Order: sequence, then C-alpha cells, then structure tokens
Amino acid sequence: MLNKKTIKELPKIELHCHLDGSIRIETLEKLAAKEGLSKKSLSKVMAPKKCLNLKEYLESFEVILPLLQSEENLSIAAFDLIEQAGNENVCYIEIRFAPLFHQQKGLSIEQIIQAVVQGIRKAQEKFDVQANLIVSAMRHHTDQQNAELIDSLKKSQNEAIAGFDFAGDEQQVGNDKIKRTTALAIDAGLGLTLHSGECGCAQNVVEAIHLGATRIGHGVAIREDIDAMKLCSEKNILLELCPTSNLQTNAISDWCAYPLRLFMTQNIACCINTDNRTVSQTTLTNEYHLLAEHCQLTVSEMKQLNVNAVNGSFATAPVKAALMKKINQAYPSN
Repeated sequence: MLNKKTIKELPKIELHCHLDGSIRIETLEKLAAKEGLSKKSLSKVMAPKKCLNLKEYLESFEVILPLLQSEENLSIAAFDLIEQAGNENVCYIEIRFAPLFHQQKGLSIEQIIQAVVQGIRKAQEKFDVQANLIVSAMRHHTDQQNAELIDSLKKSQNEAIAGFDFAGDEQQVGNDKIKRTTALAIDAGLGLTLHSGECGCAQNVVEAIHLGATRIGHGVAIREDIDAMKLCSEKNILLELCPTSNLQTNAISDWCAYPLRLFMTQNIACCINTDNRTVSQTTLTNEYHLLAEHCQLTVSEMKQLNVNAVNGSFATAPVKAALMKKINQAYPSN
C-alpha cells in the first residue's frame, strides 16, 4: 500500500485549493494579532469533521475573511500556501480566490490580484512550485458585479490568472443563472471550472458542461446518474475531487460510498485536491494516503491522477510538458 513517506516525496499537482481556506493556523494567528483580534476569534476556522451540511462548513470563512483585507495580509497568505505546497512536493498548484470578498477596506481588484501574485512570487524564490490563479465569482453576487469582475481581469491582463470559477450555494443559485458571466469568462480567454454536483444534483454538472466548463469542482453527485457519467467521459471532463471535504460536507456519507473507483471504471478523468487545507485540516499527501487506505489506491493510479491533473490544468503547453516530464521521471514505470 502507498505510505505517507512515498506519497509526500512524489511530485503532485493540485488544481482545487482555496486561498482563504488554506492558510496555516499559525499564520492566521499572526494576522489576527496584527489586526488586533484575539486567538479566540479563530476558534471556528477548522470545520467539524462531520458538518450538518455545506452551509455549516462555509461558516469557517466568516472568521478568516476579515483578516484578508489588506495587500500585505493577502501576500502573506499566498506565501504561506506556496510554502505548504513546496514542503510536500506539490510542484504545480492552481490557487482560487474570490477578489470581491477582499474589498471591505476599499482595495481594488487589481490591488488584490497583485498582492496575491507578489506573495506567490516571493515564495517561489525559496520553493520550487509553479502556480496559477483561478478567480472565483460567487453565485449570490449579481450579474453586474461578476461582469465588472471579469472586466477588471481583462484590464489587468495579469498572466498569472489562468482560469475562472463559480463558487457558492449551487442549490440556491443554479448553473442556469450564471450563463451570462461564464460566457464573458470564456470570451476573455479564461479556462472555466465550476463548482457543481457538490451538494446539488447531477443535472448541475450537465449544465456546467453545456456552459463550457472543462473541469468540475467536486462533481460527486454524478455517481448516481449513468448519463451524466457518460457525458463526463465522452467530453473528457476532469472532476476535481476533494475527498475529506466531500465527507465533511456530507456530499458523500462515508468512505464506503466514495465514488473514485466507480469513476475510474466509467473512464472519467479525476484528480485529487485538498479544497481547503486548514478548514478541512488536511494536506494533499493526506488525501492520497486516505485514498490508499480506503480505496486501495496504487502508485500507478496515483500517477494517472496526477497526469490527469496536468492534462486538465490551465497551465501553458511548455509548463505542462515540464510537469509531465517530472512526473514520468519520478514515478515507477510499472
């Protein structure tokens, strides 16, 4: 069986990792002290091992977001995440965040993005981690707010921004309501990944694909819909699976029901991710170890999951080629 030491040492790719949910608790404590807040204010940062629902899981972010309202703090957060990735040999990561959540003190979208990029670049001087950004729009924001967000991205033309995402409560705001914004994102040349099929039905995943998404955040709801699984296979859609998070939010009841093996038998491309490292108290190494323990994941299957991630990433062709070479050299050939 794959052990943690082997998993940690092998190069890994992560495509679904939220900045705000993945800042180490020690760093959050420093930011809280800097902002004049007590450690007690961070008591709900880590979500319960088993939440009542996705809404309870998302309550953790209400505590974190007030700490991420300055350029300096955003840079510190981005540095922290790249350091974590480097320490467990994640050689490429796509970091997603919602700029509209960081404007409480008047920062512009450009300032927010530049601050995150600055933190990444500083960390890359010490850690061998390639990174791109995925900008998340929120389902509860208006079409106008999200259109203005994309307009700001087009004006900034920051090469670190590779993709666009929609996050939030998919049960309250379905994919039929975000058509206008996703069309604008695709028109702006951004890769499209959508949170879908996490707590909603398989139809949300089908609608996301029709909107132009090449990747689906979570997508586990399709496990009960053979037609949706067939569509994902035929369209070569990549599912960004986040096992610990899926179990925490009750998207999946328990490990016996986790659909990784099912998806593999249905020829559906999957990759493995943390979702929120701190909120879910996990690492990418831990996610793979859990899959080895509960789903009997092998080293060759781990390699394939990372190859899937490279192929589905929003990286440039040269970066993809370099990552593929790194994976092929590091993993056993048989």
